[in-house]
Amino acid sequence: MTDLCCPVCGAELGLDHLFVDADNRAAVARLIEVALPLGGRLLQYTRLFAPSKTRLTQRKQVRIILQLLPDLERCAITHRGRDWAVPLTIWAQGIDHMLASRDAGKLDLPMKGHGYLYAILVSLADKVEAGTEAQAEANKRTPVLAASYQVRGQAMPMGQALAQVFGGVDPALAKLDADAQKVAPMPQAVRDKLQQIKNKIAKA
Repeated sequence: MTDLCCPVCGAELGLDHLFVDADNRAAVARLIEVALPLGGRLLQYTRLFAPSKTRLTQRKQVRIILQLLPDLERCAITHRGRDWAVPLTIWAQGIDHMLASRDAGKLDLPMKGHGYLYAILVSLADKVEAGTEAQAEANKRTPVLAASYQVRGQAMPMGQALAQVFGGVDPALAKLDADAQKVAPMPQAVRDKLQQIKNKIAKA
């Protein structure tokens, strides 16, 4: 039996209609899960495959979307023998570019495949990749700036600041020297007594 009847209205449905409807639901569910913001754009994109003054069947629209969904899900495409990272933002830009070309009369419609879209996606992804690499190289060439310190209202590196404040002496050593200078000098009598003891030790 190839046809079924609706128990409510009695309309006959072919099995192919049921399968198409299942495909529609599955495709829409995946689209919602992966790329809901692109839903409207993708529907407009499918219309690029319709001949002039002709509407695509649901089956054709579903087939076109299903062809793109695996790459949308992994946010990448394989083109020119390599994989390219293509986030959803780039997908949106690529489809917008094609729609703008259509509006400007620059597209040969109807489209026969996704080659033109993928070429645009690769061009956009390549620009992003080149920009990322250039920034990484610039970061490598940028010298790490040493921390600066304020001395008498002037910013300078730590070494120069130490030289200005402590004459190039480590602050801890400078403090010890300053503390030593504050100690009261040894009385002369004590110095003489220590010298006598040193002389006796030397003669022993």
